Amino acid sequence: MAGALLGALHGAEALPVDLISRHELAWVLDTLARDLVVQLTDSPSGGEYTAGWDQYWWDRYPGW
Repeated sequence: MAGALLGALHGAEALPVDLISRHELAWVLDTLARDLVVQLTDSPSGGEYTAGWDQYWWDRYPGW
């Protein structure tokens, strides 16, 4: 997860491609890191007084 966050922050060029391409969960970790950054900056799930703009957010990350 830390590598995915570094890649999301500094770009994919900051990570060694030969090691990342062999990782079986690279796509999952990349998606989680990107979604974390989006949640912290844009709040796609909405807020207390505003609706979310990503209609699939609660399907991917259900919160009760």
